[in-house]
Amino acid sequence: MIMSKATALFRTATSELEVGPAPRVVGTLSALPPHCKLAGDIVEVRLDKMAPSADWLKQCAALQSGGTPVLLTVRLRSEGGDWENDDERRLEIYKEGLRELAAVDVELSSVISGPVAREAARLNKASVISFHDFQKTPPLRDLCEIVEKEHALGSIAKVSTMIKHGSDVDVLRALLRRRWEKPICVIGMGRAWSKTRIEFAMLGSCLTYGYLDKPTAPGQMSAAELVRRLRFPAKRKENAAE
Repeated sequence: MIMSKATALFRTATSELEVGPAPRVVGTLSALPPHCKLAGDIVEVRLDKMAPSADWLKQCAALQSGGTPVLLTVRLRSEGGDWENDDERRLEIYKEGLRELAAVDVELSSVISGPVAREAARLNKASVISFHDFQKTPPLRDLCEIVEKEHALGSIAKVSTMIKHGSDVDVLRALLRRRWEKPICVIGMGRAWSKTRIEFAMLGSCLTYGYLDKPTAPGQMSAAELVRRLRFPAKRKENAAE
C-alpha cells in the first residue's frame, strides 16, 4: 500500500481524524435522519439530495457527536448533484455547516469554491475541492492542472472521472503516483470499474466513497463493503477460497 505523507485533519469537538496517511472510507448519506447502519470513517451528508429541513444542521451535529466526522456536500446538478438554487444560498449553507461540522466538499468550477475554502481555513476545518467528469477521463496533463488548482484552494483535491477503457485507469493510476504536497482523492466511475475504488485506495487515494442508504454515483459500492475489503483483505481471500 502506498501511503501519502500529506495530511488533512477532520476535526470535531472531541477528536481529530487524519486523512492522507492511510485510505479513509466515506459513507454517503442521502437522507436525514439515517435509517441505516453507519459504516466507514467519515459520513458524507449529501444535503442536495434531501428535502429542505429546518433542523438539518442539528441532525448532522448529532451524527458527528457520535464520533464520526461529517463531510457536508451540496452538489450542483451540473456535477452530478441535485442542487439548482442560487449559489448565494448554497454559500450560506456551507458557512452554517462549517460552524459545526468537520469538513465540506465544493466543486472547483463553482463561483463559491474560493469563499467556501477560505471560510473552512479560517475555522481550521477541512475542505475537499472536487472535479467531476461523467463522460470521460481527461488526459493526465489536464488532470494534473486541475489537482494543482484544487490544492491551491483547499485541503484535499478530489478527481472523479468516467472510465471507459483500461487506458483511463492507467491515467488515474499515474495521477495518484505523482508526488503531491496535499492529499488527493481519485475515483473512477463506471459499473464495470467498481474494483478501482479499492485499487485506488491502495495506491494512495486518501478517500474512497461508498453509499450508506443508496448509491450516488455509477459503480459505487456500499461503505460496509469497502470497509470489509480494505480492512479485512485476508478474510476476504479465505472466503473466496471456500
